[in-house]
Amino acid sequence: MISVMALIRTANELCAETMRGPLAELASGGASAEEIRGMVFNRIHGPQDETAPLDGIAQFFCPTISSGMSAAASGELDLAMGVPGHLIREMNPILCLQNSVLAPDRDAGFKRISLLRKRAELSTEAFQEEWFGLHAALVKRMPGLLGYRQNLVLDGPRDDEGRMMADGVVEIWAKDATDLDAAFASGAGRTVLSHAQEFIAESSSFVVEPTALRGLH
Repeated sequence: MISVMALIRTANELCAETMRGPLAELASGGASAEEIRGMVFNRIHGPQDETAPLDGIAQFFCPTISSGMSAAASGELDLAMGVPGHLIREMNPILCLQNSVLAPDRDAGFKRISLLRKRAELSTEAFQEEWFGLHAALVKRMPGLLGYRQNLVLDGPRDDEGRMMADGVVEIWAKDATDLDAAFASGAGRTVLSHAQEFIAESSSFVVEPTALRGLH
């Protein structure tokens, strides 16, 4: 599965009321089920990570890169996902290869998204092998998780040094923040955090309020 994301920063903090109407309109739209299997808008709330401030993350799930490009060309893939244009300060699209380690439970009450940057000495291939392989297996041992999905960034905006905004995007679900903290405080969780240092250089995390508009969430 391919995930097309838009990392959105707005002039003002997005509130639920601002997004209610636009999201309802998108949910009733007629985008092709063949091209877009799922649509989720993640409104960021809670304390901001000032190193990478964001206000929203839009997600579109497509079976292939070509289907995603087709949806974009036809106008069905609205990266802003209803965020009013006058509010958008910056919007950066990224193309990701999705790996669902633990399918998210629809009853999960808490979701966190993290943007990852790999260690400089690692190739993209080595990063993927470590993350999708051993790290995914270690995450499965953690208690209390209700979902864990990896998104390997294939393409997106780059800085002056040629580095992308992120090399990976993690989505993690739990019953609540307390359960997630307990999961990482467990023996299995400490092992996960220790292993992460072997291939991840930076991580910026955001508590989000997801609105699933279609299909996968």
